[in-house]
Amino acid sequence: MIEVENLKKIYCNDSVETPALQGVSFRIKQGEFVSIMGPSGSGKSTLMHIMCFLDRPSSGICKFEEESIDSLTDDELARMRNKKMGFVFQSYNLLSRTTVFDNVKLPLIYTGFSKEKEYEMVKQALEAVGILHRSSHFPNQLSGGEQQKTAIARAIVNHPSVVFADEPTGNLDSKSGQQVMDIFQRLNDQGHTVILVTHERYTAEMAKRIISLRDGKIISDELVNSRHYAKDGLIK
Repeated sequence: MIEVENLKKIYCNDSVETPALQGVSFRIKQGEFVSIMGPSGSGKSTLMHIMCFLDRPSSGICKFEEESIDSLTDDELARMRNKKMGFVFQSYNLLSRTTVFDNVKLPLIYTGFSKEKEYEMVKQALEAVGILHRSSHFPNQLSGGEQQKTAIARAIVNHPSVVFADEPTGNLDSKSGQQVMDIFQRLNDQGHTVILVTHERYTAEMAKRIISLRDGKIISDELVNSRHYAKDGLIK
């Protein structure tokens, strides 16, 4: 599904070059649950932004379903993100004056589905995360965990090929964080590809594979259960 080869990203500021990624390579298959882990400044968020076509690399290859980021225009990338990818962020990014139901419906605005179809898709997404009973509430009437569940429902409403989650438990207490991770595990069990960015080891270990970064380089790529390390940085 995702192929990254010798990926590099360099930020320039007043002629000063700062490398964020330094030759990263790996592959992610359909149906995997992968954590990208590392401390602040390791390059994990930069890597996720490139994988989900929110940023472009300085050099190297990044392909999604065999489509290279270099071969697509910005409009084509935007259409692919809306159709193929779901996003969950640490800060939820919900519209405060919009109900839970309408927040979840947002990715369907330009899809052309009938209102009946949209209703069923939103209902299914809310049921999947267990907050259908809160569909008419506003974000400020929800707990942090419920807001994040709403964000997850929004991410999966369009049946994306992959769900990207950037520090999704960062603003939650341990109980709510566990509930959110349980949802990601269920989604993965149902066939969704999930890519999680985190700096927390215990959160990363809820995935099935961990790619660890430090200073823009992969320092390990392991399967969580077998603890098998691939010598070339790729798990095939």
